[in-house]
Amino acid sequence: MNKVNPAPYSLSQRTNSITIISEHHAWRTLSGVQTNDYYTYRNAILNGCHLQRASFDLRHPEEMVCDLSNLEPIYNGLFDEEIVRIWDYLNLTTIQISDTEVRRISGDGLSPEIAISGPSKTKLGNLKRKLVSEAFAHIRRDTSPTLINKAIRGITKSRLLTNTNNETLEFHNKFCAFYSKYISHEHWDSCPAFNTRHVYENHEIWSQIEKISKNKLFLLSAGLPIALGYLAATGDPNIFFSEVHRQNDSNLLSRDNAFQDIFPSPTSSNEPWLIIDKAYTGGSLRQAANTVRKKFGYDIEVKTVALFPKSFSAFMSADYAVYAGKLFEVKSCARRLDRDLWHIQLITGQPT
Repeated sequence: MNKVNPAPYSLSQRTNSITIISEHHAWRTLSGVQTNDYYTYRNAILNGCHLQRASFDLRHPEEMVCDLSNLEPIYNGLFDEEIVRIWDYLNLTTIQISDTEVRRISGDGLSPEIAISGPSKTKLGNLKRKLVSEAFAHIRRDTSPTLINKAIRGITKSRLLTNTNNETLEFHNKFCAFYSKYISHEHWDSCPAFNTRHVYENHEIWSQIEKISKNKLFLLSAGLPIALGYLAATGDPNIFFSEVHRQNDSNLLSRDNAFQDIFPSPTSSNEPWLIIDKAYTGGSLRQAANTVRKKFGYDIEVKTVALFPKSFSAFMSADYAVYAGKLFEVKSCARRLDRDLWHIQLITGQPT
């Protein structure tokens, strides 16, 4: 079938009218709509429309080579200056990668992270190990973690959910039963929320976060293993979920409907809230804070924790931030941070 493109007539902000002509069926001419919005497409299919053409935008896999905001266990035995030297070395070598299929991930002010992307996850992993090994050799250190410095500089998603406790497992089952009504049946086997294997490990950060506010709101879907790790570590029953997807949501095609509420339903509307999420710009935290205020009133106390902030703006826009295994109250350290060097200063603890 050939598609004729007349002057588009906007049926809504998300569709254009088109004409579809079938040459092999006596030039049979039909009307149709064109959209790049998934929910508009799905509703049209449910109303009897037929899919005529599809294209796919596939995002390459990526590998985090070094992330100062959430360091891997391999860095736990190093001194601050050694970590900075390794980061400097990796920063330079990844910029100079000659492989045409692998590229350094770039962004606006993403200072702490050094990440690469390419068509093969296996190849990326091998390249990361090679680069990190070279970086450790550069400072004449072995890549095996040591006990010289016992500080845990990151929180890994390495704890098996099945190795937590009954309370955590029961909460996960309860959440899945609720969330299943938003996910297409054919995607239940592949939905990350329903197939969570690992959660974030126990860390002293969780007990510090527990004391800030009563209600803790985590954002799906990345927030589920974070929340389950927090619950397993603290036993705090006051955890809730909402969903914020601002762009490039890889799980969009698995949903029947968008989840735009809070689960479980809070029993009180005037208690303080703490919103916890990973942060690249801080936009999702701000959007979630607005959701809470719209639901419970603008005089409600809402604070935010930026987990592993990847930009200066993400750090500065939060009330608290978790960076390199430490909890920072942002306003108490904001004045001494330099916009261009903040990611190093939070490692060394000193102006650079």
